[in-house]
Amino acid sequence: MTKSLFALVLAMMALVGPAHAEQGVSSDTIKIGVFAPLTGSASIFGRAAYGAEAVYREVNEQGGIHGRKIEVIREDDACDPARAISAVRKMTSQEHVFLIHGGVCSGTVMAVRDDLERQNVPFVILGAASAGIVDPFKKNLFQPIPNSDVVAVQMADFAMSKPGAKKIAIISHTDEWGKTNSEVATKHLKEKYGIDLVANVAIERGSADATPQVLQLRQSKPDAVLAMLYPAETAILVRDAHKYAMKTPIIGNFGVSLEDTRDRVRNMDAMKNFYTFYAYTPALGSPEIEPWTRMITKYFPDHRADNFSYEGMGGSLAVIEALRRAGPDLTRDKFIAAMESIENFETEILNSPITFSATDHAGVKGGAMTTYRDGKAVVLRTWDER
Repeated sequence: MTKSLFALVLAMMALVGPAHAEQGVSSDTIKIGVFAPLTGSASIFGRAAYGAEAVYREVNEQGGIHGRKIEVIREDDACDPARAISAVRKMTSQEHVFLIHGGVCSGTVMAVRDDLERQNVPFVILGAASAGIVDPFKKNLFQPIPNSDVVAVQMADFAMSKPGAKKIAIISHTDEWGKTNSEVATKHLKEKYGIDLVANVAIERGSADATPQVLQLRQSKPDAVLAMLYPAETAILVRDAHKYAMKTPIIGNFGVSLEDTRDRVRNMDAMKNFYTFYAYTPALGSPEIEPWTRMITKYFPDHRADNFSYEGMGGSLAVIEALRRAGPDLTRDKFIAAMESIENFETEILNSPITFSATDHAGVKGGAMTTYRDGKAVVLRTWDER
């Protein structure tokens, strides 16, 4: 257990038992609903559920919160909005959960958020990063991870931190997600650095070859390429860029894992010019991330922890902190108020603090990049740290 989590647990254990309860809260339990794609093509992202639940189980093992243990009700949405609606209704109407910590696919979050707002059920996002989730503002909804606007800006700033960088290209999907991320990065490059893109290249989802896109990018001679792509297409781009000797740095987004890209590309030489957004303090495979890995495998021994497994852990720690601040007389309104009181909350797993307020529930405003150096993952804030 990390020092910060251990100290938090000790503080909670020192507090006396409950004085009041409402839906999802009994004298000795707090029910939290978790939903994620545990099966299907998006199950790689659903691994966030295991890290989030591991934190809750660790707190239970140390005595719980104000005398209560957390009971997790987990449902599989398969990244399908209809299944998410069914899962959430089951959790709120049959299981009577106190709050929901779920959603890694933006479409499923959008499908359930209005209904949860009407019921005043606190909704903490597990991993969905769309900036549109918290806009328009909803009092009950909190996003404790970097959203897509933050990521796009960080990608552009990292590219421009390369000495002499002046020419930036973007490659993106033609869907709404790809367009929105590209627009945010393009606007930021223009407003902050006064530059226009030298190329804006499209690639369709499901593409098995990126040769035309690589040749187009090479012709524009960019200093860096921002890749607003999903994991499979990112790996294809990295593979084909290496095939055609394009050595331009390629910068991936939050939905792309360094490990997963490496495993798909199967060529470490091709990975030398690849960087991707990274939300955590310790590098993958480092001694510093081992306590978090052990926490996950302690409760899920068959789960191979990777980049996505840690995604929900910072949010779980914020939930625990808010439950502690809300006190033993727990209500949903008190929990929401406690979440809004969280400021510069350091989790030790996320590399940027979590801050919420009464008017802003996008909790994380920064991040870093990760890449391989001598076969090991490293974390970078700027190009100069290389």
